[in-house]
Amino acid sequence: MSADAPHLRIASEIKFWPLAHATIALLPFVALALATGNALWMKASLLAIATTIAQDQLALRPPGVVAHGLAVIAGTYLLLLAELVPAFFVVACMTLAACVILLASRGSKLRTVGNWTFIPVLILANELHGGRTVDALLHAAPAWLPYLLAALVPAMLSAHMRSRGKPASRWSNLDDFGERAPFGEDLAAMLASVGIAAMMVVYAHMDHANWVIWGAASIVTGSVDTARTKLRNRAWGVIAGVPIGIVLGRFVVPHSGMAVTLATLAAFLTLVAFQRYIVGYFFRCMFVALAIMLANQSAADAFERLTHVLAGGVIGIVCVLGAHVLARRMSR
Repeated sequence: MSADAPHLRIASEIKFWPLAHATIALLPFVALALATGNALWMKASLLAIATTIAQDQLALRPPGVVAHGLAVIAGTYLLLLAELVPAFFVVACMTLAACVILLASRGSKLRTVGNWTFIPVLILANELHGGRTVDALLHAAPAWLPYLLAALVPAMLSAHMRSRGKPASRWSNLDDFGERAPFGEDLAAMLASVGIAAMMVVYAHMDHANWVIWGAASIVTGSVDTARTKLRNRAWGVIAGVPIGIVLGRFVVPHSGMAVTLATLAAFLTLVAFQRYIVGYFFRCMFVALAIMLANQSAADAFERLTHVLAGGVIGIVCVLGAHVLARRMSR
């Protein structure tokens, strides 16, 4: 085998343009976080990459970016307030999850904007809440808005540059959003999986609720076969990635605020960096565990990534199989 073969294999796994695009979008927030010591810039950077991914994959024009970004911000505040009442939180999660499926039913490509609304809403609500009391939450919430609005700027600039000279369109340069498909079975599976996961995290008072809830939602992929493949990929990725991240954080990578920021940046970039999902998810889990270890040296917290993702995945696949069996019986 040629000595260059491993390098060629690695290069073939990387999506260079999406990676470069995401890096450019995230760097200003990383620089501001490092310069000011304000962690809100890194939290806002998640919204920056979510809107950048949606803009890139759906060729969104500036009005589309604004609509998507405001939907994420509104959903985040909704979930923050909903966390004060457990039943309301469960219903809010199920409603947002249903919107993912309903969007996808209007065209397969629209699943992207649904996913990249629900994912950042879950993560931002979890990160911004931070165990605050009701009074502290209501006092702090308005101060977060400028950071979240600033996070829309990179995708807005990209949308403006890529839309110049294109035919007028309401919110996207695309003429076709993909195939429309029946959505009843997926909707039932999504509502059940997210509802069960949300009830589990609120009534068991689990930290990192977003890992369980999205772990369940992500398995609902349109068919039983793709759901099984998604669960297998996520299971291998988290089982391999988390222990390696813990070892790196405990014994290899020097601890510093910059190291935590860079590990978080790397985790975000894995969302777009790799051709194969299993590779990207392995590195994402590794960097998430590494960031946790660098921040607080808690292997138990890092292992929650593994247990929560697997718990969500089991809930998701059971609900997919259950909805499939129910749909077949009803069709008879």
